[in-house]
Amino acid sequence: MRLLMLWVAMVICAGCTKKPIEVQVMTFNIRYINMGDQGARAWVNRRDAVADLMQAQPLDFIGLQEAFRPMIDHIHERMPGYGEIGVGRENGKEKGEYAAILYKQEAWEVLEHGTFWLSDTPEVVASSTWGNKVTRICTWGLFQHKHSSRKLYVYNAHFDHESQMARENGAALVLQRIRKQDRSIPVIFTGDLNAAPENPAIQQITAHESALRDVWGVVHGAAPPGDAGTVHGFSGRRDGARIDYIFATPELTPRSAMVHYDQRDGNYPSDHFPVSTRLVMP
Repeated sequence: MRLLMLWVAMVICAGCTKKPIEVQVMTFNIRYINMGDQGARAWVNRRDAVADLMQAQPLDFIGLQEAFRPMIDHIHERMPGYGEIGVGRENGKEKGEYAAILYKQEAWEVLEHGTFWLSDTPEVVASSTWGNKVTRICTWGLFQHKHSSRKLYVYNAHFDHESQMARENGAALVLQRIRKQDRSIPVIFTGDLNAAPENPAIQQITAHESALRDVWGVVHGAAPPGDAGTVHGFSGRRDGARIDYIFATPELTPRSAMVHYDQRDGNYPSDHFPVSTRLVMP
C-alpha cells in the first residue's frame, strides 16, 4: 500500500512538472523626456497612456528603452506589483537612460541580474568605443518562476541609432554573454535595436548558431512593412521600419506576436509602437 501511494504521488507530481507556463513579454521604447515634445507629446501627458497600455494585458516581463528614473517611478506608481532591474547608463546608478526590465513580482523572483556597457570594456561604466556618441547598455536578469521553480534569462538592450559598428559589435557582445550562461535555461532578448531585419546586426542574432528566433518572424513570417512597422515618430503610420524586437530560444514556443497601435484622440503613448508576445515555456 505504501508503495502504491508513493507511485500515485510520483505520477501526480510528474504531471504537475510537465504543465507548461505561459510567459507574456513586451518591449517598449517609451520616448525619453524631451523638452521639444510639447502638448500631447510631453511625458506628463503620455505617462497614463503608457501605463494603461501595459496594464491592459497580464505581462510577465517588460523591456523598456529610453526610460529615465522619473519615468520609471511614474510607471511604478501606476503599475503596482512590478519589480525592476537596471541602472542608468551614465553613472551605473540613476543617471541617464535605463534599459530596465520590469517583472511581475507575484510570479517571478530575481536570482541574479546586472548591466553591461556595449563597448570593448563592458564593465566600465559609461564606456563607448565603437563610434557611437551615445552610451549604450544591456540589462539582464535570471528569473525563477515561483510556482514551478523553472528559470528564465531575460536581456534588454537599446542599440545605437547612428553607428553600424556599434550595432554589430553590440549584438555580438550580447550573444557572447548569452552563450556564457547556463545553456539549459531558456532566453528572451528584447530591445529597440535601431536596425531592420535585413541588417547584419539582426542577421547575426538570428543566425543558426545563436539559437535565438525573431518571435514576430516565427508567428507572421515575412510580413510586409505596412503590417510590422514599429517606429512612427508620433504619426501613427504603420509602414515605418521594424526595429523593435523580441527574440527567444527555441524552447519557448510563440503563440502570438503583435504590434500595439493604441492611441487616444490621435495621440500616441510614444513615438514607437510596443511589441508583445505570448510564449509557452514547456
